Amino acid sequence: QVLNTQRSHTLEVIALDLFTGTPAIDTLSSTARALGYTMMVSVITAEDLAKTMNEAFGRSVDGFIFISSSANIASSDFTALVREVPFVRMIAEYGTDTPSVVFDQSYGTRLVVQHLIDLNHRQIAEISGPLDTLDASLRHDSLITVLAENGLSPAASACGYFSVESGYTACLDLLANEQTFTAIVAANDSMAIGALHALHEKGFSIPQDVSVVGFDDSTYAPYTYPPLTTVRQDFAVMARLATEYLVERIEKPDTPIYQQLLMPELIVRQSTRQIG
Repeated sequence: QVLNTQRSHTLEVIALDLFTGTPAIDTLSSTARALGYTMMVSVITAEDLAKTMNEAFGRSVDGFIFISSSANIASSDFTALVREVPFVRMIAEYGTDTPSVVFDQSYGTRLVVQHLIDLNHRQIAEISGPLDTLDASLRHDSLITVLAENGLSPAASACGYFSVESGYTACLDLLANEQTFTAIVAANDSMAIGALHALHEKGFSIPQDVSVVGFDDSTYAPYTYPPLTTVRQDFAVMARLATEYLVERIEKPDTPIYQQLLMPELIVRQSTRQIG
């Protein structure tokens, strides 16, 4: 009971990647409010993590939610930094004993790659994200695995940085290499949109000449030309579950530590078609 009186009823979200943190912030805040907590948000770089944590301790924060897709920030680093303060990770590495709520990135990629294979595509090119980020590396590894299970390998590969511009440039690189492909798997919707623009610019019709898939089901995916086949990750559900889990850890310290794995969903639109 003494501990209850010492709580500030303040939670802090530390987002190390704005592009992963943005979709969930509103839900994190509203869920916290409904549970009687105030939510603060810090969008930082990895270099500022320790400094930001120390400032949060000065404000007597009750718990942290970490949002990061970076593969090189280990669970042990987080555990050391948070001291004894409860925390939950979103977009954390899999198979750990870290309290986390995550989407199964490998399964999401399996959905889009298998969709293309089911449409008779055998020459599938890839625009990966930066492979030092966790979600990009998981999506890349899954693509390689699913292709290999079907006796295939990537027809061509290029790397982007999750931005529209990098997807555009990567697609131009694929086209310049003159390798034959009938489909492109982009590691997120932004890069898929860049690829669509590059293909249109070079006179290709989508999906008649090339099918294109993305990942995330961003708000603009239904409005691309043509509307984008992609993978939906419900960030609002992830944010709500993460906040509820954190508050449970604060209010019931013996709450078990676990990782909750959420399943993405294939969203089929008009950017893919059957061939052959």
